[in-house]
This record gives sequence, C-alpha cells and structure tokens, in this order.
Amino acid sequence: MTTPAKTASVPLPFNSAQQAALDALMDLLIPASHDGRMPAARALRLFGSGTPLRAADRTLFEQGLADLDARAREAHGAPFAQLNTAQAKALVDTLRAENPAFVQSVVTQTVGRYLAHPLVMPLLGLEARPPWPQGNVVTEGDWSMLDVVKRREKIYRKV
Repeated sequence: MTTPAKTASVPLPFNSAQQAALDALMDLLIPASHDGRMPAARALRLFGSGTPLRAADRTLFEQGLADLDARAREAHGAPFAQLNTAQAKALVDTLRAENPAFVQSVVTQTVGRYLAHPLVMPLLGLEARPPWPQGNVVTEGDWSMLDVVKRREKIYRKV
C-alpha cells in the first residue's frame, strides 16, 4: 500500500470580515486613478488565491486586520470597512504608530503585488512578463578580480 503524496497546503483567502477590512485598507493605499486609467488595488484581488502570503505575514495580517476592525467598532461603532475615509485614515495612523510591522507589511505586499500585476504593468509601460529570458543584457565584467580569492588556501576540511 502506498501513501498518497503530501501536498503543501495553500491557505484559504481571508474570511469575509478580514477581506472587507483589507479591501478598505487597500482603497486608502492605492485608489483608482481619477481618470480611470489605473485600477484600484482592491479591484485586482491581490490577496486572492494567487501567491499566498508567507505564514508570518499571514499571521501579521490576520491579527492586524482584527485589531483594526476592533478599534473601528470601539471608536465608531462600525467595522473598519464601513468607515469614511477620514475615520479610516485616523485609525490607520494610530495603528501605524503602535503596530508599524503590520502597516509596513500591508504596504509592502500591496504595492509589490500591484506593481507586478499583469494588468498594471502594461499601464506603466512595461511588458507583463518575467525579466528573463528576454531580460536585460548584462555586460561581461572583469573576472580577474576573483584571482585573489582563487589563490587563497582552502578554508574547508575534506570529509
């Protein structure tokens, strides 16, 4: 009898409350452009089933979104997703001072995923493709700089 191969578990997308808070947060970070040319981050579902977050970032997101929602309910009697822009910005500013790791992670992940999205890249004048094999030409360097390293004694022991 063979054992079935174990597959890596892919975390499910966020629950509805977390996704609503994340969508509202992304609206603050990257709203649609006024001319309608650039889409809002929320419209691209950047945190859907595509590239999952690392476990540490996922935990940070879940805790941060729960904290943001709890603060919104305490201060305004409504979830974060239902706050107006001024109320939401004030809460995020407070959270940024108290939990900078969460806000920094959301900003880094959102902006990185947005800029690399295949719908956004052409709007920025970039081809929506990996940089290789058509990538950038790298000029040949001066390999003689490695001669010093090559002349060194071996720093390992054969086993």
